[in-house]
Amino acid sequence: MATQKELLSVYNQMENERQQLLQELSKYPAETLEKKPDANSWSVTEVIYHLIIAERGALSYLNKKLEVGGFGKATFQAGLKQKLLNFAISLPVKYKAPKVVQLPKDASVTYEEAVSQWDEIRANMKKAYEGLDDDFTGRELFKHPFAGKMNIVQGLKFMRQHMNRHIGQIERTLKQVA
Repeated sequence: MATQKELLSVYNQMENERQQLLQELSKYPAETLEKKPDANSWSVTEVIYHLIIAERGALSYLNKKLEVGGFGKATFQAGLKQKLLNFAISLPVKYKAPKVVQLPKDASVTYEEAVSQWDEIRANMKKAYEGLDDDFTGRELFKHPFAGKMNIVQGLKFMRQHMNRHIGQIERTLKQVA
């Protein structure tokens, strides 16, 4: 059964990985982090902005469900979906981001603004997770655009894997633009 302790442990791992990434990125000028390798690729800043959109959407879904209710216990199949999602994004295959987490066509954010927004969403995530007790951690409080509903721990494990996939993309992008 999913517990708040497990949820906060996954969150802390994910946050530590984000802090390591930001520490590494602090070695580069903002111009490098905002530069696209080519017209069809994202800059480092745009990759971060995509992660912000995804995390903000997950937190909004959690808050909405907690406010209006209508969530059941996560099923056995939800655990399978999470494992399949994590396997799928571990493969060296390029996927198109679901529409709900794609960058807006007119998106224009500086690296500094992106980091500030990411800091804010992460602080809000931590606060929300700290407020959940064990009765809620096994409930369907996360919804993936393709795979559907999962419990919040399963969802966070997916988000961690998603972030790590994009850290690889960030590393490849830096090699091209630095």
